[in-house]
Order: sequence, then structure tokens, then C-alpha cells
Amino acid sequence: MTAYYIIQQGKPSGPFSLTQLKEMHLTGTDFIKEEGWDDYKELREIPDLSVELGVLYERTLPQYYATLDIRLLAAAIDYFFAFAIYCMIAFAYLMLASEKLEQGQLLLFGLILVPVLKFMLNVLGEGSAKNASPGKLLLQIKVTDTRGNPIGFGRALWRNVAKLTCILTLGVGYLAGFLDRKQQCFHDKLAKTLVIKGRLI
Repeated sequence: MTAYYIIQQGKPSGPFSLTQLKEMHLTGTDFIKEEGWDDYKELREIPDLSVELGVLYERTLPQYYATLDIRLLAAAIDYFFAFAIYCMIAFAYLMLASEKLEQGQLLLFGLILVPVLKFMLNVLGEGSAKNASPGKLLLQIKVTDTRGNPIGFGRALWRNVAKLTCILTLGVGYLAGFLDRKQQCFHDKLAKTLVIKGRLI
């Protein structure tokens, strides 16, 4: 039987069964979580459970935005993954390269390949069902549109191409996120995306 926990008078309480919850006459703004969930949610945000408890389901807009320091850490993790992939590719080619000159040329090529791999990880990750690159996934943040919906591969591609505006402005496009209430950098505004996080992260 599924167990649920709720916030009562500012403190977690439970576990409760679904039958017990029905007797509590909870409202849409009561916080609840199912056993195994990482975080509490408002009852009105949970489609199936809100119907079971007679509460109107309401999709809420994003309210918690990932700060620039967390996003930079996610980018660093993505570069680590990209470099690890490059190392595997480079090792395979170095085994075939017979001359040191060929090996040196391969290493120079790798300097270009790493950011390309990172770009691909971002597009594929942010456009997927997870809405996050490996670094963002580890830090439990994700990329959505301005209403909290998945962005798909097309917008994920455009968002990452738009990062050129931040590079061409010598980083000013990234720093602009500090001054924005929703932490949107230039490329987020161009792609109409947000980087959001959970309540207790």
C-alpha cells in the first residue's frame, strides 16, 4: 500500500494511507509527497492524486530558478563528461597512430572536439525527456520553456547555438543572469527558456 506524508503546522507527518488522506479534507495548497519522492509538492500539482482527493488540478508556473553558480558547476561537469568521451575516442585512435606527429595532431584536434561533444551533450540532454544535460541532471536542475514544459530538440539546439551571444559579449550575456529575477542569460531570453530547480535543492 502506498504511503503518503503531509506538512501539518510546518512539520512533516505521516505515513498516511490514501483512505486516511480522503478523511482529512486537504486543500490544493497542502504539501504532500508519496513515499520515495525526493520532495513535497502542492496537492493541486499532482494530477492523479488531486483527482482522487477531489482537488482541482492546476499546473503551476516555475517559481524556483537555478542560480548562475549552480549552472556554471553543471557546465563544468558537462565538460568533464565531454573530455572523458574524447579520451576514449583519442585512446582508440592513438592505438592506430604509428607516428608521434600523427598523435600530436590528434591531440590538437581534441581541443576542438571537447566543446563540440559538450554542445552535443547539452542539445541531446536538454531536448530529451529528462530536460537536462548530464551536469544539470546530477545537480537536479533542468531546462524548460517559460511555463515549465519540455523544450524539445529544436529549441534545445537553438538555445545552445544562442550561447554564442554570451561568448561574443565576452561573458556579459552570462553575467546578465545575476541581474534577472528569473536568472535568464541572453541565450535563455532568445530561446524563451528557463533553468529551474526543485524547492528544497
